[in-house]
Amino acid sequence: MAHILPIYMQIQEALRRGIAQSVYKPGERLPSENELAKQFDTTRATVVHAMQGLIADGLINRVRGRGTFVKSPPIVTTVNTHTLGFFEQDLIDSDKTLQYQVLDFSVVPCTEFLQKKLQLSDKESVHKLLRLRFINQQPIALEIRYMPSILALQIERKSLEEQALQLIFEKNLRINIQMISNQVRVALPNQESAKWLNIKRSRPILIRQHSYLTAEKKPVLWGETLYREEYEIHYDSHR
Repeated sequence: MAHILPIYMQIQEALRRGIAQSVYKPGERLPSENELAKQFDTTRATVVHAMQGLIADGLINRVRGRGTFVKSPPIVTTVNTHTLGFFEQDLIDSDKTLQYQVLDFSVVPCTEFLQKKLQLSDKESVHKLLRLRFINQQPIALEIRYMPSILALQIERKSLEEQALQLIFEKNLRINIQMISNQVRVALPNQESAKWLNIKRSRPILIRQHSYLTAEKKPVLWGETLYREEYEIHYDSHR
């Protein structure tokens, strides 16, 4: 006799197929819990149980007061610790379009913290770059970067609107980046970051803190990149 799946799993499988076959497209609202309960002749509690499994799998998300929506596919970066790479490399030959929007690029006070991070004297000035990264016209990351003004003044704004910073440093400024030091954490966005990333402050973000270092271990950039939850990092470990 054929094995019959529990109702909650039948609901999950039906929604998985619908999402995979684009019956329900990214960003589209799913049928309500009451509608699904009626369709499958079950209780609302069973539907909620089914939805929780799909939320845990990263396929859908619930927006309070609005309903349940299909999540956009993740934006994936593959990390190989033996090579220097950058986010934009993973978009080459893909069907995704990448754009930048420069929000600010100007001199800021060189605090003791920035002096330490960039190994600067108290007489040197610092530029701050605030830049949004878009994938298919949707904001995916907010870049907050600091660099010595002596380097920043050599960078054209047009380059910042078109290129990855690593490429700008290596090709435009002829600075050979030998190492990128990274630190990753999860946090909730502040009000300004949530606004630029078009998310609620209750939604978690991934924060990558990093420094660009030359062969002489001299830092030429320090900053953070704030990623929406659609962003994923895949990495390989080698023996």
